[in-house]
Amino acid sequence: MNNEKTQVYNLVILDKSGSMSSIAEAAIDGFNDIVEGICSAQKQFADSQEHYLSLLPFCGCSMNYLYECVPVKEAFFLNSKNYQPCCNTPLYDAMGRGINDLYKKTKDMDNATVIVTIITDGMENASREYRGKDIQALVKRMQDECGWGFAYIGTNQDVESVAKGLSIEKTMYFEDTCEGMSGAWEKERKSRSMMYGMMAETRACMPHASSAERNKAIHDMLRADKKYCEIDEFAHRMTPYNIDHLENGQVFVFGSNGHGAHLGGAARAAVKYYGAIMGQGEGMQGDSYAINSMSGLDVLAEQVRRFVAYAKNHPERTFLVTRIGCGIAGYNPKDVAPLFVGAVDVENIWLPEDFWNELV
Repeated sequence: MNNEKTQVYNLVILDKSGSMSSIAEAAIDGFNDIVEGICSAQKQFADSQEHYLSLLPFCGCSMNYLYECVPVKEAFFLNSKNYQPCCNTPLYDAMGRGINDLYKKTKDMDNATVIVTIITDGMENASREYRGKDIQALVKRMQDECGWGFAYIGTNQDVESVAKGLSIEKTMYFEDTCEGMSGAWEKERKSRSMMYGMMAETRACMPHASSAERNKAIHDMLRADKKYCEIDEFAHRMTPYNIDHLENGQVFVFGSNGHGAHLGGAARAAVKYYGAIMGQGEGMQGDSYAINSMSGLDVLAEQVRRFVAYAKNHPERTFLVTRIGCGIAGYNPKDVAPLFVGAVDVENIWLPEDFWNELV
């Protein structure tokens, strides 16, 4: 068994642009709570983990570590003297510097793991060295090759969209108030504590694994606790609740009956707007695809199987599956969604949110 302790490097990249002034007190208190939380984890997991902390506050005129890779017991608290918000937001430069510095420190370590947290109240507006696509590639590389964990905490922006553009899946939005930021810090502290527990668990269960292998196992556990609609790569494949038009290449997938009598619900809309053909109960027709949902679940299951095979063979089209079987047919998503399990890994098939919720 490898008895070397896991070296846990915690990096916090903290916005101190001028707009942070109104929530500076909450930023200070929240970060200090994080320090205390990491100190508690160091005591709790002293037999298997060594914790280090880096704090990189940034604005347009200052991007200097308050401390870099120090044992957490040596980390001092923030206060109004060492955290004074001013000027603009070079987010990409701060991320590029922090990530690259820490990679140089840990790249040759066999037992190192890294958690990076970015906190910002505004959009990038001042970077000179790095562009968004540079940071996106850098973050992805650290995740894929080294198993690093990233979290993006923000406000005054579309947090999920910005984080996605940086290859970060774990996000948290907070209201631009002291109360909102305090709540975000509390959630981050709890999430971080859970991560430390998972590190200890995977170390015990995988004693001979590398740090990167253990980190991947943790990522898989976190992902397994999520519904598909909460996972970034699946969330974008969610059929809109009301489809009022199709984009180029999209297909309207609806429930029909064996006779192709498209008289009500989505079937009627398919005839009126998307080229469905009266008398055709299954298959592609115009910009629509019919699945017989009125002849029992066994028939529905077989037709869904054929539909999935068809979609795989036509990657040039995107198939928007409606709530098939959950209207006139009388079924509910718990009945129908499992029939679409074969569609989970077919990227050009979209499913309704309540179908995704049943696919676990």
